[in-house]
Amino acid sequence: MLQEYAVEPAAIGSDWQTFRYLIEKFGFDQGRLISQFPKHWFREVYQAAGGLSDLQKKRVEEALNEAKKNKVVRTGRPYNPDLGGWLDNALAEHGREPFHAIIAAANPGGDACVVCSDEADDGHALMACARERAVPRDVESLAAALQGMLRFGARVVFVDPFFDPYKALHKRVFLRLLTIVKDLNPRAECEIHYRYHANKPDNADLEGEAAALFGDIIPAGMAVTLYCWKERDGGEDFHARYLLTDKGGIRVDAGFEPVGDHQNTDVSLMDFDLSQMRLAALARNATEYELVGPVLRISAGGEVAHV
Repeated sequence: MLQEYAVEPAAIGSDWQTFRYLIEKFGFDQGRLISQFPKHWFREVYQAAGGLSDLQKKRVEEALNEAKKNKVVRTGRPYNPDLGGWLDNALAEHGREPFHAIIAAANPGGDACVVCSDEADDGHALMACARERAVPRDVESLAAALQGMLRFGARVVFVDPFFDPYKALHKRVFLRLLTIVKDLNPRAECEIHYRYHANKPDNADLEGEAAALFGDIIPAGMAVTLYCWKERDGGEDFHARYLLTDKGGIRVDAGFEPVGDHQNTDVSLMDFDLSQMRLAALARNATEYELVGPVLRISAGGEVAHV
């Protein structure tokens, strides 16, 4: 659901109208991400804007600072000046690990993967992006749909009111999702948030069984913080299922349980501000819901700490 684009600094930065138009096409909520390629991409865009008016340069600077939040991602792609200019490097890197597309000022070689900056509108096939789709409810399909969001963000939050570590299906899918985080985003802090049910175990009950329950959920070397929330009388409903990060969010209509590919669930990218509002509602000191303690930090070996 998230597509990585290489965007030539000179192509986006040298013209104010082009910059305004292109930068709004990107973001975790748009399904398109700009690759920080090369490493000094931000500096090179600003340098390309050197011919703009002072006011326009200031606006470019402000927009680039905002873009760091949820539009541009760093994936560690190599850049070798010996290969030539930016487009030569982008094409070489595309051959090694493809971008969804390359946006450049020109396409002298007529490469199919290159979109000229003046043609990068929603009608271009390489700019098409589905912000929501039906996803089969099996482990690998769910993992593939969520992987792009799991790869980025300092805080990775799974919200499922019906999370149940006693269920084998829940164990399988969360092990797969957490393994993706471990492999691609190892510094992230992972959390699982679920709703209190009077007839089901809460954190106080789960604490004593953590080793048995979470050994099949949390990959070696990781830890997950577990939150239980109760709805307040007359307050917000705790029903929707989300994957939330500080970069954006994905709504998973039917939840994370992989019942099988005979069923589909609607999966959709969330508006950035809405995703951050939902994330803020799950902060420890938030008041939308009542926190049911203790909050548990559980490591792969089943060790538990109150946090």
